[in-house]
Amino acid sequence: MPIVRQAVLVPEKPFGFEHGTLLAIRLKHTMKHTSRNIGRFRLSVTTSAEPRYIAQVPARLGPALEVPAAARTQKQKDDLAALYRSLAPLLQPTRDRVAELEKSVKGLGIVTAMVMGERQSFERPYTYLRIRGSFLSKGDKVYAGVPSVLYPLPESQLPNRFGLAYWLVDENNPLTARVSVNRYWEAFFGHGIVETSEDFGTQGERPAHPELLDWLATEFMRQGWSMKAIKRLIVTSSTYRQSSRVTPELVERDPYNRLLARGPRFRIEAEMVRDNALATSGLLSTKIGGPSVFPYQPEGVWDRPYSEEKWALSEGEDRYRRGIYTFIRRTSPYPSLTTFDAPSREFCTVRRVRTNTPLQALTTLNDPVFFEAAQALAKRIMADAGPEESARAVYGFRRCVARRPTPEELDRILVFYRAELARFQKDAKAASEVVKGYSGPSTDAPQLAAWAIVSNVLLNMDETVTKE
Repeated sequence: MPIVRQAVLVPEKPFGFEHGTLLAIRLKHTMKHTSRNIGRFRLSVTTSAEPRYIAQVPARLGPALEVPAAARTQKQKDDLAALYRSLAPLLQPTRDRVAELEKSVKGLGIVTAMVMGERQSFERPYTYLRIRGSFLSKGDKVYAGVPSVLYPLPESQLPNRFGLAYWLVDENNPLTARVSVNRYWEAFFGHGIVETSEDFGTQGERPAHPELLDWLATEFMRQGWSMKAIKRLIVTSSTYRQSSRVTPELVERDPYNRLLARGPRFRIEAEMVRDNALATSGLLSTKIGGPSVFPYQPEGVWDRPYSEEKWALSEGEDRYRRGIYTFIRRTSPYPSLTTFDAPSREFCTVRRVRTNTPLQALTTLNDPVFFEAAQALAKRIMADAGPEESARAVYGFRRCVARRPTPEELDRILVFYRAELARFQKDAKAASEVVKGYSGPSTDAPQLAAWAIVSNVLLNMDETVTKE
């Protein structure tokens, strides 16, 4: 197919043709390959004040412009409409916005690696076994399929990715639904009906309640694979709504609550620990999407001799984004997440282990992220709970654990608050350090500092980071 090119030559100053001016144009071909030289060309002259505009119309669309609008094909109409959108002055703000968004997406540095493509045929997908792993040493030819121990691929479906998608959700294939509802159950109860949620094979544990697992799986499929519906079903069940209180006899008989005789009680996951503190204090950003952020982490974590990259602390709203937006480097994971058992992301982790170490309490007590949340919570206590000390204590306690404190708990909070208030009233410098950046009345600084210390303790309680 010949290649069409066009050029517009604009003189430094216009010249007239009123006196029979003759233009002589000479083309010199220097390409040594004759097949690459210009085959056919034509010249034209214009009196347009803006002759460059003609170059904005691709040569391939020239014939379409010569056809009357009513006689143009749909493709010609679409091509001309696309060209108009790229040139129309009224659409320039839109084009600028699109270019800005494309530039921001490109700035994310998202790497794409295309490794396979769909064959444009109905031939059964196949590949070759490689002898001793050598790509050049072909062995037997093998065709796409599913493991023989599982439900076979229906004959009505092609053995491609589309057919695999149908096979996954086929009503005769119970594995997908069983695995899914088991993971939902694990999220709400702390462990799945099948403890080894990452392994449903022969090496995994058998379900503690097989009939329940089967019923949930079939109900999940019956409700159109609606995750919202199945989760609503679980959390509104009488099993989930039980109290998490436990007697010594029940602990001895069922320490891990496999018999489901009580409601779930377990520490929330690493990302939720941070999110919970920020939400309680009112700092949590509800922004969705966007690039990773860089909240506070201790100095030196990224000091590596093989990299010059630095942890640039995020400012403003980005500092309080949800934990899932925190930038993670596998060689230098975010410290507070690691402390609360977040995986290193070196490999897929379906089921996280839970540990209980003093480092976790030290993190929620001393990490600047959590102390900043305590400062913000103190401001909310003073602003929203009224002037009475007991009302403020109840308000702060309820924001952290979603229940009212017992009389004994309230007394202990107030005793601690009054002790801290007395200390800060005597030491204005210490109070100013705790409420650094506070611009309100100086008489309120000791109270705010005392409530910040109380809030720090409330956010540090086991009950605050425990789902029960």
